[in-house]
Amino acid sequence: MKNVIFLFCLLLGIIGHAQLDSLKISASEIFKDEKYKTTLLFAKEDTNGDIFTVRNYYSSISNPKGYYIEHYSKDLKLLKRTTFEVNRNEIKGVFLTADSVVLLQFQYNYKEKKYAFATLTSSKEDFNFSEKEIYALDRTRLNKYDHFGIRSEPEYSLHYQNNLGDFVESENGEFIALNLFTKTKEGDALLVITFNKNFEKIYEYEFENLIALTESPTKKLQLEYLNMVMDNEGTVYFLGRVFNNGDIILEKKNAPNYYFILFSADAVSKKQQLISIESNNIIRSLQLVNKVEKLAAVGLYIDPSTTGSFDNYLGYSGVVRFNIDPKSLATSTESFRPFSEEFMVEKYGKVKEKLKSFLSYRSTFMLENGDVIINAEEFEIYIADKNAGANRIYKDIISCRINSNGELVWAKNINKKQSAWSPHNIPFLSYASTTKNNVFYYFVNAASDLKILKNNEIEFKEGPKLYLLKMYETGAFRYDKILFPDIYNAHLGLRFGVLLNESDILVQAESNDKPMMVKLYF
Repeated sequence: MKNVIFLFCLLLGIIGHAQLDSLKISASEIFKDEKYKTTLLFAKEDTNGDIFTVRNYYSSISNPKGYYIEHYSKDLKLLKRTTFEVNRNEIKGVFLTADSVVLLQFQYNYKEKKYAFATLTSSKEDFNFSEKEIYALDRTRLNKYDHFGIRSEPEYSLHYQNNLGDFVESENGEFIALNLFTKTKEGDALLVITFNKNFEKIYEYEFENLIALTESPTKKLQLEYLNMVMDNEGTVYFLGRVFNNGDIILEKKNAPNYYFILFSADAVSKKQQLISIESNNIIRSLQLVNKVEKLAAVGLYIDPSTTGSFDNYLGYSGVVRFNIDPKSLATSTESFRPFSEEFMVEKYGKVKEKLKSFLSYRSTFMLENGDVIINAEEFEIYIADKNAGANRIYKDIISCRINSNGELVWAKNINKKQSAWSPHNIPFLSYASTTKNNVFYYFVNAASDLKILKNNEIEFKEGPKLYLLKMYETGAFRYDKILFPDIYNAHLGLRFGVLLNESDILVQAESNDKPMMVKLYF
């Protein structure tokens, strides 16, 4: 009875706040004539508010057919559409100039036996695209790539590893960089190529000789690539981890069995630098993040005293941050901060020494003041016997705020439970997040009836209703159920939501199994 009263009060609060919420929603028409399944890949908004999108369409996950290239007005009226078929090619991004739309395409030229990147450029008005090759390399330089048109997220790549690396754009839109995992006579290498906004190459470097802590003549050092970022001057930074003696385990005898290398490159030179770490804590994951002239590496760690012989890769004790000088690559500050008892009680209903789960990063970004937000999710894949299928499980959202001094301002656990055996259900799971005016927003699809846990926390269970969760600067939390008539019967594909600017989100939704576009903005 107590739980019923508690839930009733929560629902009254939701109704009371719904009128005050600043969320706005625009929706396109429903595309009733589309016969293939589709998902949203890329979207960009121009200065007039018009939106240009790339959606892939397929008969099955492993049988991609092509892409829809679309132009929408700011109120999501479809103005123009064209298609590209998948034929040893795939679109890797969309870019806008004042009067043009540019698609970046990766392709294999069978006659010339080479892989290449090309731009497909058209005016915004007529969608008459012309192709220009901007970079090519012989097929022997790459491991064979034959997954054209298949999404690269782990949910879709159960039995292969995507070897194409990252594609990043500077915040001011002046530079684009890509990296590729290549093969050389000496072994594996990472190739970095940077272009200006007109896709004219500025520089390229191949990183193949890694810093070694000790001489290891009989074993080739293995680099675990982590991520890449870019500043507004066209300098790229990427982070890698090297395991001692080639043994890919995180710890030996309660001490780290690895070291991190930070790489940078610009039009003048390239360099690499060890990240100096004083602590003996085990860093489970680390990501670069930057903003203007600030650069940091942030992630999650575990206290080695809490690990057992069978959980080498499982568990997190808290957050870690290194502030890095962008010019010298030297580490200026180091901090390890444990999760609070309050966070553990919120998560488990009692105090525990560590978070026992496997987390997948969903977004990591730096605010103007240097604070960093880490958004992660408990994510697991269970593959059935004989590879007959896989169950993809999306559970709690973990969100942390780390200030510029490395202090953990707050950590929040949002209880959630979703799963999908069918790949077609993946887009509707997980969540989408954004921020505006120092309020952090999370969109989740869940059932109408929320579950009340033993510690009086709520749990969002799988369902079609849209909820807006809000985190304030203090860590205070609130949620609303969204009851907009334009999307009342639509199921939003939040897993693949795309940020159009610093706060607006575009998603593909489904209404009676037919797609439509929905914009969520404040």
